[in-house]
Amino acid sequence: MTGQALSAAAYLTTKLTEAQQAALANDVVSQDRVLKAMREILAETSATTARPENPSAMRGEGLGALLSLEEGQRRLSAYAEPMKLEDWAGPVAGSTELRRDYGIARSSLHAWQQQGAVVGLLKGRRAHVFPIAQFIDARPVEGLTSVLTIIREPRTAWLWLISPHPELDEQTPLAQLKAGKVREIADLAARDYGQP
Repeated sequence: MTGQALSAAAYLTTKLTEAQQAALANDVVSQDRVLKAMREILAETSATTARPENPSAMRGEGLGALLSLEEGQRRLSAYAEPMKLEDWAGPVAGSTELRRDYGIARSSLHAWQQQGAVVGLLKGRRAHVFPIAQFIDARPVEGLTSVLTIIREPRTAWLWLISPHPELDEQTPLAQLKAGKVREIADLAARDYGQP
């Protein structure tokens, strides 16, 4: 109850005009009256609020003992399920397949990747594959660069792009980029990933 009273007092203070706040800040008599009134309210609420007989019995167990890195990884592995990249990312292709099937030159693909205009996902130790859904007419979807500037980790960015979003009526950000809503999706990515 004491916390609620202090919260209410703080809230009411914010509702004062700037002139009232300045007057209160410079008027020691008014400050003393406000503090006296707050003490009386706190005393009343403290007297009527039931206190537990044994406060220490209400304490939680805390976080527990700190785990070693190995134990933490072991426990995490017990929850994690291996998943093939294609199962979550959708159809992907390497540079050879993109050249053969879609006419995308390796040099273009490499340049786009360096510019942050396409999502390249590491498959294995060194090979990159590219989700096919990010291309229209052998070019990256307009607006990918804006999103990838905000969400720099490729797997995170792709998962965000292909996941239904509640602010888009469960449409995916990628579908909205394909519909030409570049600015809206860049703004949404910035909001979701904590950038102004």
